[in-house]
Amino acid sequence: MEHDMEALIKDFTRIKKMGWVESMRKGSTGIGYTFENLLNKEENSLEIPDYGSIEIKTKNKLSKMPVRLFCATPDGDKLFPTKIIREKFSYPSKKDKDIVVFNGIINAKSFTKIGNRYLFKLKVDRISKTIRLIVIDINCKLICDDISWSFDMLRDKLSRKLTYLAIINAERKFEHNAVFFHYQSINFYQLKDFDTFVSLIEDGIVKICFAIGTYKNGPNIGKTHDHGIMFEINENDILKLYDEIRI
Repeated sequence: MEHDMEALIKDFTRIKKMGWVESMRKGSTGIGYTFENLLNKEENSLEIPDYGSIEIKTKNKLSKMPVRLFCATPDGDKLFPTKIIREKFSYPSKKDKDIVVFNGIINAKSFTKIGNRYLFKLKVDRISKTIRLIVIDINCKLICDDISWSFDMLRDKLSRKLTYLAIINAERKFEHNAVFFHYQSINFYQLKDFDTFVSLIEDGIVKICFAIGTYKNGPNIGKTHDHGIMFEINENDILKLYDEIRI
């Protein structure tokens, strides 16, 4: 890990000295995609770290967006859980009433209303070693409690991809009809342990963000479009999950 840190610091210093760099992709993913290209690395969607043993998260330093840790589809007894969520709990998109979506952030401390009919909450079940999705209707009638994520699967994802983390902050500007980034700082972290992760879910600090839609056209028209079920944490809470590595 120390060798990977030294190499990444060297690459980061080189990129920082480049100053303002034009984004190589439109949209919110441009900040990370551009940095990966400047590292001369291909975009990584695999469940392995981005840089040797280190996972890289790149963000606008002024952004309040949470740090997205990893995607994880429920792995309990229910087959095709993402499809079930869309079919049972989705609602018409505000942008296009012809398609349905399920977008929202759910935690374990309080119920969150998503759409017009249902409320959602996470429950940590330490007996069955699962994180369960609890759904009630507006009359507090239990609708669903059997969609879940296993501790084993979540532990594997954390240990394989996120034991070591680097958060890179950049400034962003818009000029001549283009977006530019200046990568300015890097901080390194080491994961505490899996039990800390589970406790932070119980405390409502680690949350799950759902982004489930429907294909509007093409060969998959009408089918579930899973943009991601993402475990995330606010950056100002990162030291509750990680220890900072002093350089």
